[in-house]
Amino acid sequence: MASELWVRKRASSSAAGTQRRFDRLRRIQGLDPERDYEEIFRLVTAYEFPWDYWQSVALAFFRTFAIPSISALLDETGEIVGHTQKRTDDTLLIMYEMGRMGLESPEGRAYLRRMNQMHRRYVISNDDHTYIIALFIVVPVRWINRFGWRRLTLHEQRALTHYGRRLAQLMGIKDVPATFADFDQFAQSYERRHFAVTSSSRRLAEAAMAITADMLPKSLRGPLKPVMRRFSLAILDDALLHAVGLPLPSERDRRLATWLVRTRGRILRVLPPRPDNRPHRPALATYPNGHQISEIGPAWLTDGTADEHNNTVKEDRP
Repeated sequence: MASELWVRKRASSSAAGTQRRFDRLRRIQGLDPERDYEEIFRLVTAYEFPWDYWQSVALAFFRTFAIPSISALLDETGEIVGHTQKRTDDTLLIMYEMGRMGLESPEGRAYLRRMNQMHRRYVISNDDHTYIIALFIVVPVRWINRFGWRRLTLHEQRALTHYGRRLAQLMGIKDVPATFADFDQFAQSYERRHFAVTSSSRRLAEAAMAITADMLPKSLRGPLKPVMRRFSLAILDDALLHAVGLPLPSERDRRLATWLVRTRGRILRVLPPRPDNRPHRPALATYPNGHQISEIGPAWLTDGTADEHNNTVKEDRP
């Protein structure tokens, strides 16, 4: 409550022209999180916290490796281990484009259909699907509140939750949690019951860790690859590391990684906000020159060998 009041105070000072960094927050606070959740989602992810949000989405995806039923499926497909970069980029790209275009728009629905086509070939339980959606809501909120240049307001948190609920409905997920607290409780309970290290979780985690240096310029990837691995380990919690068979970092590495990411947030806080004409666009190694929807997904989908069942996507509508 205290942080919420503090943010409102800064937003009020922005209205007087004394703090431009908070201008967009004032705009967000004027929107309805139950009706305008897509616009709030876009402002949060494309302008207010683009790096934080998409970094945390990647971490949310990594977290699924610790659930044996999910890791076994992902390992069986061979996409994570055999095509790690493309599989990661495809996930981020679909999430990004649905948010940019809007879940209700024809363009957004095209990306949704592509995602459903990728999933429909496999048997995924409703609980696993619910857990994944919960992670895409809960992990970004946790990350931003810990490392962002400001905390998310309850207003923004509610909007991100409504966005996730709508996405879950369009994916055909049943018994979707109603509130952020419900999603958080579901995710924590699911992890307590299911987190376990397996050969699949180890393979997936090592494959993902192997591409952590790819975000750097090519000339630096070799020398800094061990540093990036240590940094990545240091921002993951012990329970997750145990469940994917990765070693625990030193306390020194944890403190340094936390300091670096929080310092980035403090620096952003005093810098001008991202201009309206420069929304965040992900730089994906798989698609350096842009993409077509038909290029997204595994080979069996992109080469046209998907069967008719996989090409027919049902969308839940209100």
